[in-house]
Amino acid sequence: MANPEREQVQGKGEQVVGKVQKAVGAATDDREMEAEGEAREQQGRARETVGKAKEKLADAAHDLKQAISGD
Repeated sequence: MANPEREQVQGKGEQVVGKVQKAVGAATDDREMEAEGEAREQQGRARETVGKAKEKLADAAHDLKQAISGD
């Protein structure tokens, strides 16, 4: 399983690349590049969200394990 923090950082990176690609596409009137940038930005948001969800699940599992073991 990928590290949740790493996944979040990669997601943020994809968002930045997507925003730049989208801006370049808009500036050069390249609709395809603009659409690809939008898609990459959305993919980055999704990846970041997955990372956050994994982190919350790991925290919940840890809390449950502590509650069960009585520590």
